[in-house]
Amino acid sequence: MQNPKFSGHMQRRINIKEETMEKKSFFGWPLVIVLGLMYFMSSGFVLSTAQIVNPMMLQDPSMGMTGTALGAGFSLFVLMQGLPSPLVGQMVAKKGARFTMAIGGIIMLIAALAMVFLVKSDILYFVFFGIILSVSTIMVGQISVQSTVGEWFVAKRGVAMAVTMGIGGLASFAAPLVVNSIVGASGGAWQSGWYLITVFALISIPLALLVVKNKPSDIGQTPDGATPDASNGKAKRVLKVYKNTDKIEYRQAIRSPFFWLIAIGGAGGFCAFSLATSQGVIHFTSLGFDNGAIVGAAAAMGIASMIGKLAIGLLADIIEPIRIIGAALVLVVVGILCAAMASNVAMIYVYYVCTGLGFGAIATNLPTTVANYFGLTAYPKNLSTTMLTTTILSSIIPVMAGALYDATGFATTAFYVTAAIVAVCAVCAFLVRIPEKARNMQ
Repeated sequence: MQNPKFSGHMQRRINIKEETMEKKSFFGWPLVIVLGLMYFMSSGFVLSTAQIVNPMMLQDPSMGMTGTALGAGFSLFVLMQGLPSPLVGQMVAKKGARFTMAIGGIIMLIAALAMVFLVKSDILYFVFFGIILSVSTIMVGQISVQSTVGEWFVAKRGVAMAVTMGIGGLASFAAPLVVNSIVGASGGAWQSGWYLITVFALISIPLALLVVKNKPSDIGQTPDGATPDASNGKAKRVLKVYKNTDKIEYRQAIRSPFFWLIAIGGAGGFCAFSLATSQGVIHFTSLGFDNGAIVGAAAAMGIASMIGKLAIGLLADIIEPIRIIGAALVLVVVGILCAAMASNVAMIYVYYVCTGLGFGAIATNLPTTVANYFGLTAYPKNLSTTMLTTTILSSIIPVMAGALYDATGFATTAFYVTAAIVAVCAVCAFLVRIPEKARNMQ
C-alpha cells in the first residue's frame, strides 16, 4: 500500500517541476527577439535604405525624377506612418498582429519590387514609396510589434519594449554600412538596395506566420510567464509603476483628457527629431560651422538614440514611463536652445546628444505608457491613434521651419519656436495624473 505522505510529497515535486518547466519555456522573451527583428527589417531598415538609394535614383536619367519630387516622397512616407495608423490598429485588433504582419510583408515585397521594375515617374514614386511601402512598414513593424509586446508583458513590459526597440534601432547603424556595401558590390546599381528589402519582406512573411503569437493565451501561457494560479496571495507582487488591468474600451480611452496629454507629450519627441533631421545641417551650416563637424555631431545623435531606447527604456518598470517622457522632453528643450544659441562645436554635440537621448527614451516609453495607462483591451487602436497624433504634430515642424528659413535666411527662429512647442509637450506629460492604485498587484 502506497504511503500517503510519500504520494503527496511526490505530487508536490511533480507540480514544482511542471511550474519550473513552464517558467523556463515562456515564449515571451524569444518572441521579443523575433519582434525586434521584424521591426529591424521594416520600420527600422526601409527608410534608412531609402535615404541612401533614393538620391541615387534621382541621379539616374532613366528615372526622370526631380529633386522636389524626391523630397516630397520622403515627406509623404513620413506622413503615411501616421495617417493610416488607426486602420492598421483596427486590423491588429480584429485579425491579430500575426496576420497583419504577414499581409504587411506581402505588401512590402510588392512595393519593393515595384521600386525596381515599375517606378519610372514621380507619380509612381509617390504611390509605391510614399504610400504603399510606408504603410507596409507599420504593418510589419511599429504598430504590430509594439502591440504584441504589450500583450505578452505586464510586469516586465518596459524592459521587453526597450529590448525590442533596441534591436530594431540597430538598423540606423547597420543600414548605411550594409546598403553601401551591397550597392558598391553591384557596381553602383541602386536597385540592389531594394532587392535587399525584398529579401527582408520574404523573411518576414514566414516569420510572422510560423513564429509570432498574438497573445500568450494562444499557446496556453500568461503574460510575463506567470503561472495560471498566480492570483493567489503568495504569488502576488507589488508593481512599482501603474499598470491598468481593467477593461477599458477605445471610446472610453479617447474620452479621457489624459489620453491626449500622453499623445501630445509623446509628440514632443517626434517634433524634436523632425527638426533635427530636416533643419539641423541647414541651421548649423548657415551659422558658419564646418560640414565635417556637423556630420560628426549628427552621427552622435544615432548613438544617443540607441542609449535612450535601451538604457533609459529599461527604467520603465521602475519609474513611471510618462514621467520619463516628461524628463526626456526637458532634456530635449535644453538641447534645442543650445542649438539656437550655438557658438561652438561643443554646443552642436550637446544638441544632437540631447535630441538623441530624448527621442530614444520617448520612442520606447510612449507605447509602454499607453499600454500601462489604458490596458490591453483596445491597445492596438489606442497606440495607432497616439501615433497618428504624433505624426500630424511633428509633420508641421519641417514646413514651419522651412518657411521661417526662407523668410529670414536662418533657421534660428524655428529652433526657438520648436523649443517652446516641446516645452508645452513636457508640461502635458507632467500633467498626466497617476491613479492612486499605482502600486497595484500583479
